[in-house]
Amino acid sequence: MSSNDFEPRPLDTLKPSSARIYHHMVTGEVIFESDLPFIHRLYAEIPFYPLWAQHNRRFLARAVRHMAGKGIRQFLDIGSGLPTGGNTHEVARELVADPRVVYVDNDEEAINRARDLLRDQDLLSTTTMVDADLRDPARILAHPDTRRLIDFTEPVGLLLVSVLPWVPDSDDPAGLVRQLRAALAPGSHIAMTHVSLEDAGMEIKQQVAAGAAIFTDTSTPVTLRDRARFATFFDGWTLTEPGITYATDWHPEQAVDTDDYARPCNFAAVGSLP
Repeated sequence: MSSNDFEPRPLDTLKPSSARIYHHMVTGEVIFESDLPFIHRLYAEIPFYPLWAQHNRRFLARAVRHMAGKGIRQFLDIGSGLPTGGNTHEVARELVADPRVVYVDNDEEAINRARDLLRDQDLLSTTTMVDADLRDPARILAHPDTRRLIDFTEPVGLLLVSVLPWVPDSDDPAGLVRQLRAALAPGSHIAMTHVSLEDAGMEIKQQVAAGAAIFTDTSTPVTLRDRARFATFFDGWTLTEPGITYATDWHPEQAVDTDDYARPCNFAAVGSLP
């Protein structure tokens, strides 16, 4: 992919997108009525998915608070999706005065809605949405809006929350993370999650196997990976305790429900650059 010929994935109201489905799982909002048949089918065949999305969102908030507590004042949130409650800039502002946040997405709908939100909130001087794809780190890093807000000589909080599952192995996701890491200053942090069935119960594995065809109907198919593969994405980073765990278990702010059937389906970790 060339940095000069990028075009966002166009809005398609007839074909569900990962951004719209994720947004519904977190908020319950239906953006297009045409998404409802897919949503109903997904929830019927893989009922743990809404819980999985909510675990992701709560982890993102805790990771941002952790990074802010370590002195980080600027954040790069790649694959941020549609604006949803608890956005990175909203969480960061709980602890940081005027944090700088760069959102990145390749979905035209997510890009436009995010820009409208930031404009309405009068935040464009400190927060922006960059139209780019994780598979082209050079475009993300060199984009004028990124350079306007992010000082790469200072620590950055890099967020790749539930984005790597949408990057197939053929696009070398570990290599993409390495390229981003190479641009960051010591003291930077990274937070990542990844859906996995490695530790899932038999019932969930059977549900996903039965519903696997669902994902061929979306514009962004998903790739499942195990803990060992997820760990390779942290090469060069120092993992924060407790290392790779479930998203629900990373620095929880309330008691973990060990009976939560979605809990083992989502690996998460935060790392720092020495």
